[in-house]
Amino acid sequence: MHIEIPIDEISKMADVTADAFMDCNDPIGNFIFYHEPEHLKLKRRFFRSLVTACPPSALRMGMTSEMAAVAIWFPPGMDHSGDEDADPFLESDFQHQETMERLIQVGNVINVLTENLGNEPQWYLHLVAVSPKFMGHRYSSLLVEPILKRADEEGLPCTLITQRLDNVRKYEHWHFEVVKEMQVPGSGEKFYSMRRDTQINSGLK
Repeated sequence: MHIEIPIDEISKMADVTADAFMDCNDPIGNFIFYHEPEHLKLKRRFFRSLVTACPPSALRMGMTSEMAAVAIWFPPGMDHSGDEDADPFLESDFQHQETMERLIQVGNVINVLTENLGNEPQWYLHLVAVSPKFMGHRYSSLLVEPILKRADEEGLPCTLITQRLDNVRKYEHWHFEVVKEMQVPGSGEKFYSMRRDTQINSGLK
């Protein structure tokens, strides 16, 4: 069973998320920071902020007392206006000016896709991350499927933004469909916004 993660354990949750994304060698993190001498530290800080910048009202879920896997959902009626990074990147953090430019480019793409999700009541999947040492235990499914089932019961859609086609294929398994895609300028990488309408007899347990 999943547990709800209290706000005072956000730092631990952020570490799990950073470990997961660093382990999969995320191409967006590489695109932004690869030419910086301290690129590993910068990427880790970037991935941690995906958790620490979320509003307190987000639903934070975890598997096992060790936080073997974590997920963050934005419940219906909650938008992204409350996102606030307590430790934002500054130009002085980088040795190369293009690093900040790339960071802004990625942020702009995500903002456009976020606006494209609309303002109707919906469950938004902000992230799912599995600690590298706990891969293969279906923890992602155990964190995603209960909310999909709840959304079906409430008659609400679910949305998300992801990057990488292998992630798209994973979410298509749960009946998400790509509604918009955008390429990051200067990069071969794309982000995809996806939507899952209410499913009847979806087979989710």
